Amino acid sequence: MRKIFTLLIVAILATATSWAAEVTKTYTFTDKSWSATDESGNPANWKGSEDGNQFNVSQSPIGVQVLTTSGLTVTSPITFSNVKKVTVNYSSTKKAVGSISVKVGDTDFGTKNVSKSQSKVDFEFTGSGSGNVIITNKCTTNSFALVSVKVVYDESSEPQKTVKSLAITGEPTNKEYFVGDAFSTDGLKVNATYDDATQEDVTTKATWAFTPATFTEAGAVSVTATATYGGVSAETTCPVTVKTIANTKETAYTVAEAIKLIDNGKTGVWVYVKGVVSKIVTKYTSNSGVLSFNVSDDAAASQTFLFYRNQKDAENTYAEDPKIEVGATVIGYGILKKFNDTYEFDQGNYLVEYTAPAAKTLTSIAITGEPAKVAYETGESFNPEGLTVTATYDDESTADVTADATWTFDPA
Repeated sequence: MRKIFTLLIVAILATATSWAAEVTKTYTFTDKSWSATDESGNPANWKGSEDGNQFNVSQSPIGVQVLTTSGLTVTSPITFSNVKKVTVNYSSTKKAVGSISVKVGDTDFGTKNVSKSQSKVDFEFTGSGSGNVIITNKCTTNSFALVSVKVVYDESSEPQKTVKSLAITGEPTNKEYFVGDAFSTDGLKVNATYDDATQEDVTTKATWAFTPATFTEAGAVSVTATATYGGVSAETTCPVTVKTIANTKETAYTVAEAIKLIDNGKTGVWVYVKGVVSKIVTKYTSNSGVLSFNVSDDAAASQTFLFYRNQKDAENTYAEDPKIEVGATVIGYGILKKFNDTYEFDQGNYLVEYTAPAAKTLTSIAITGEPAKVAYETGESFNPEGLTVTATYDDESTADVTADATWTFDPA
C-alpha cells in the first residue's frame, strides 16, 4: 500500500531588534560529505572542498575523518556578523599530526596544531570578523576527525525591511531516502520580496524544522514544504521515495550499492550483497572453519567488497573446505562495516546462494613482483612472498591465483 505523509518544513528567521544580541550556533557533522545538524537537530549542511575519508560513528576517530595533507576546507552554510569565537571539536587516535585553521570572512582567527597526545579536543579560536566560517584541515600523520563547530557571534542590529511575499523555488537534490533519514532541503531556495520592491535570497538565513523529524516508514512520501520568513509564508510540494535498508536475496545490493550505503553511514545493519568472487584473501583451514574473499561487480574488480571470515550459516562454521572459487557468483548475508579502508561484511556472514564459475581452460600463468626476501643463510629455503601469480584463461579473463599456486624451487 502506498503511504502518503506530509512533511512540514518551516523556515523561521527572527526579526532584528535595535541592539546586538550575542548568539551561539552549534553544528554537529553527520556524514562524510559534511552534512550537519544545528543545536535544534535541524539540517544545516556545510560545504567541503572535498568529502572526508569516511564518517565514523563508533570507530575511532569519531566524526568526519580527514587524511589529506594539502588542506581540506569546510565552509559554514550561512554568514555571521561580528563573530567573536569559533570552537572546533575534533577527535583522534592519539596518532595524528596536523593543523586546524579558522577564518571568518577575510579575517584570520589563527591556527592550532593537532598533536599525538590529544584524543578529543576543543580548539578555541578568537577574533572579530564577519562572513562565512572557513575551517582548513591538514593532516600529515595518521588521521583526525571533525566532530562539531560552535560559533559565538552578535546578531546584526540593522532593522529589517518588511517582507511582502515569499517564494520557494528549485527541486530537492535528494529524492530517495531510507527509513530513519531526515528530509534535506538542499536544492530548495527561499526568495523574499520586500516593501521597497527589492529581493533577497534568504535560504542561508533560514532555520529549518521538519514534521516528522525522520522518515519512519517506507513508501511514496509527499513532502509539503512551508517556508516562513518575516511573517510571510509560501509552500511547495516535493514527492520523495523512502526505502528500507533491509533487503531480500532477490534484491541483493551490488558491490557499488553496498559501498555507497557504507559511505552514507549505513553500517551495522544486516543486508544481502551479491558479486563475483575476485580473490581468496584468507584460505579455509580446519582450525578456523572460515575463509575470507573479495567480491566485485565486474571482471576488472574496480571496486571490491570483503566477505570477512565467511562461515557456513548463521550458527555454524564450515566443517570442511567449501571450495569457493574465483569467478563464482555469490549472494551473501551479513553486517555492513568499514574497517580502515576496507568495505566489508563483519565476521559471521554466510552465503545464501553460490553459482560455480563456468568451466574455462587455463592458457597461461605469469609471475610478477619481487620477492620480499633476497638474502638467505646456507640451508634456508626460498620464500616466494612478494611474488604474484596471475592466470589467463581461454576467454581472456585473468585471476590472481597466488594463494592456489603450487611452488617448486631450484635449488630447493
